[in-house]
Amino acid sequence: MLQAYVTPLPLVLVGTLHIACLVALAGLLLAPPPRYPGWRVVGPGGTHWFWFLGSWGFATLLSWVWLFVGSARRDAEVQMGYLLILIFAFGIGSAICGFYMIRLRRMALRWRGTSVRWRQRGRELVEDMGDFESWRQPLSGLFHLRFRDGAILKLDLYARNGEELAVAISERAAGKFEFI
Repeated sequence: MLQAYVTPLPLVLVGTLHIACLVALAGLLLAPPPRYPGWRVVGPGGTHWFWFLGSWGFATLLSWVWLFVGSARRDAEVQMGYLLILIFAFGIGSAICGFYMIRLRRMALRWRGTSVRWRQRGRELVEDMGDFESWRQPLSGLFHLRFRDGAILKLDLYARNGEELAVAISERAAGKFEFI
């Protein structure tokens, strides 16, 4: 039996959040990861999975409390309002993380020797590590690596093999780059 403070609109929104997380999870688990023999591939790492599953698990626990447990205190409606805000915050965070992981996988970032390849806006980009020119780290936390022809690679150091790629680029371009 649903509690008195559970109204249809928040119930639909909470359900939509959980469905979005399920879609992201299905996209990650059902689609096989891209395989490029001989190439080192950058993909979602342990940190990404921890935040995705942890946030979603916490949002699910809070949803269960909101739907079936409730509160017997005088300020139950206020408490459940705050709980609903927490459900949305963790659910939206989990969905964003899941869709970011899908985007990272579709980017197909990989390297072999001094060649770096990735997909960006439907195009396959190929750069040589020796053409690395400059880097910056905006508020997003991703490293923006710029090459001589103007191509920008957005590298996540928390991704699997991401840090190794950054080290390989910095070793090949030692002393030839600057911070922008």
